[in-house]
This record gives sequence, C-alpha cells and structure tokens, in this order.
Amino acid sequence: MKKKSILFFFLLIVIILGLGGIIYYFYNEENSSFFNPGNRYDWSQLNYMDVIYENQSDIQAWNEGYSESDQCPWGFKHLGLDYFFKNGSNVIAAAPGQVQEIVDHDSTSQFNKYHVAIWIRFNETIRLGYNFEPWSTNESDREKQRQMFKIEVGDWVSQGQVIAQFLECNISAHIHFDLVENQEWYCPRKYFSTAGYNEIMNLIEFYHPGENWQLCYS
Repeated sequence: MKKKSILFFFLLIVIILGLGGIIYYFYNEENSSFFNPGNRYDWSQLNYMDVIYENQSDIQAWNEGYSESDQCPWGFKHLGLDYFFKNGSNVIAAAPGQVQEIVDHDSTSQFNKYHVAIWIRFNETIRLGYNFEPWSTNESDREKQRQMFKIEVGDWVSQGQVIAQFLECNISAHIHFDLVENQEWYCPRKYFSTAGYNEIMNLIEFYHPGENWQLCYS
C-alpha cells in the first residue's frame, strides 16, 4: 500500500510538471511557435517595414542609428534606431502585428531613468520594440507616457496605425526602436520597404547633410 502511494504521488508530480511545461511552452512570451496572425496581413516575411513617424517634421534630430561597435559617427555600440520625436507627436506602427508586452524599465542613468517599451510581434520569429525614453528622473513621467499609449497588450495593430503620442521631458527624449529576430538584434535595413528605407535615409541626410551617414554600421 505504501509503495502504491509513493508511485501515485510520483506520477502526480510527473503530470503536474508535464502540464506546467506545456503551459509554459504555449504561453511563454519568448516562445512563439504557434503565433499565427491568420489573414490579417502578410506575415511570411518582413520586407515592407516603414518609419514610425507620420511626418518628418515630427522628428527634431537624428543622432544614433544601428551599430555593432564603436566604429560609427556616434562612437558607441547601439543595437537599434533612435527617433527623436517632438512632444505630443504621433508614433505609428512600422509594421503590423500583435502587442505582446508593455514593459517598464528603470535605467541606471541619472538623467534618463524611467522608460517604458511596447513590444509588437510580427510573426513567429520577429518582434519590434518601441522603447519610449522621455528622458526623465521622475517616475510619474513614465506613467504620463503610458497614459498616452493608444494600444493594450493583446491588440492587433496595422501598419501605420497610431500606437501612442510621445512625451518629451527633455530635448534628448527619444524612442529607441529595436528589430529582434530569433531573439537576436539586427540591422533593420533588410526589413524596410524601398520607400521606408528612402524616407529614413532622407531624414538622416536632412540632419547630417553631406556627411554620408549610414543607417547601420557593422
């Protein structure tokens, strides 16, 4: 009888662990093997991404693109694109997808401490990150930025849809934009449409005329 009880509890533990593993597999936000947008948009590959602003006049600077080393005009490794929005400007989705997370971050910076990021999944392997950095040491500013979001976790967004207005607490405030595929950060160049790439390169040239800045540096 005692052996049967031990065997029963052993099997129960195995079942619980097995169910836990299945639940984790299906719902872990980093595991997207079963992510399927259906017929909402073409999710076979991302080669039609656009910029995240409505008008070039919404952007007041271009200081950092993507770089894998310090061999770049801004002089440091930077695995994303920084869009310096003007206060209150609309932020739009660069590509369609589902809002997967809205995450608060506390930076160690004494000037730029409180961030909040929107992560939108495009397909099984690709996620886009919009990290809002109002450049503030006041935690309430992060909450103000959150209140300016137009989406919630679980929402499906279309390309060009307004997902937020931007809160600028300092001239250095910006959105750090990430392109992550299979949990690796990549230069966004190949994901842009031709029109989107030309638009962002026109923006860079506008702020750095004749300097031959590139979008990405390896």
